[in-house]
Amino acid sequence: MRRRIQLITLDYALVVAEEGSFLGASRHMGIHHSALSRRIRDLEDSLGTVLFERHAGGVRPTLDGAEFLRNLRRVLIDLDEALAMVNTHRGLEAGAMSIGFDASVHAIAFLDAVADFVRRRPDIALRFVEDKRAATRSL
Repeated sequence: MRRRIQLITLDYALVVAEEGSFLGASRHMGIHHSALSRRIRDLEDSLGTVLFERHAGGVRPTLDGAEFLRNLRRVLIDLDEALAMVNTHRGLEAGAMSIGFDASVHAIAFLDAVADFVRRRPDIALRFVEDKRAATRSL
């Protein structure tokens, strides 16, 4: 069953773990510490487990909390990569690309790569500019 948990709440949980306290995390995130504590408590209620042991010096993840946070970091990294990929593809779809090259250097390998690219991405306009200086600089 998919739960409806706001992404910002998950970010808050990670910052609480990194800071080791609600007060430090609240300062870092710009939210009142009691509001942050309430959001984490609501997250714990939603998940049905306690994520943090509260003590006088701050908080530390429980065993369940440590596992949850480890998995959460992995999921958020995957999400960031997916969003970056979409942004990259979105930028390429409507774009054009200019490629500078020295026609006398590795022309066959270059043309094979271009042909493969055009087959895979016919939505991108390519413009070729011969530049012997580019080949000289790279040697």
